[in-house]
Amino acid sequence: MALLVFLHSLSLWLHVISLGLWIGGIVFFLFVFGPAVHALPPATAIRVLDRGRRSFQSLSWVAINLLLITGVFNLIFRGMGSGFLFGSGYYMILSIKLLLYLAMVFHHCLQAFKYGPKIASLTAHGDEDIESWPEPLLAHWKKWFLLLKINATLGPIVLLLGLGLSRS
Repeated sequence: MALLVFLHSLSLWLHVISLGLWIGGIVFFLFVFGPAVHALPPATAIRVLDRGRRSFQSLSWVAINLLLITGVFNLIFRGMGSGFLFGSGYYMILSIKLLLYLAMVFHHCLQAFKYGPKIASLTAHGDEDIESWPEPLLAHWKKWFLLLKINATLGPIVLLLGLGLSRS
């Protein structure tokens, strides 16, 4: 029994840390890294921003997978403690949380698999002495950042719903 309590606590902490990494990465990219890159010359900024995008993407996939795994374990541990008898409010909050989490993953997939390769390709073919951002690259970055802003909005909502689950 002590092992189950330890595993449940570990799972909860990994869940919270993973969410913090993902949302923290989003916030850092939006409010610190992205604006800081604009102070650099365009040729350097383009490469630095793409390198940051790839690092953020790697961190995000680790966090997304940990969130999924620990979320399932947390549901199982919670169910074992209550005989899998949850109230209707719990299921409603869980459903909304899961839907928003899946929306965030979908947005991240668009960033990683639709816009990421285009950004990487345009960055690789860019000139070293350009004076301004190429319009096609800028258009892809704007779409990528829009998805990031949407996830920055959904992330705290998912966090609050998780707190609601822990209270119900």
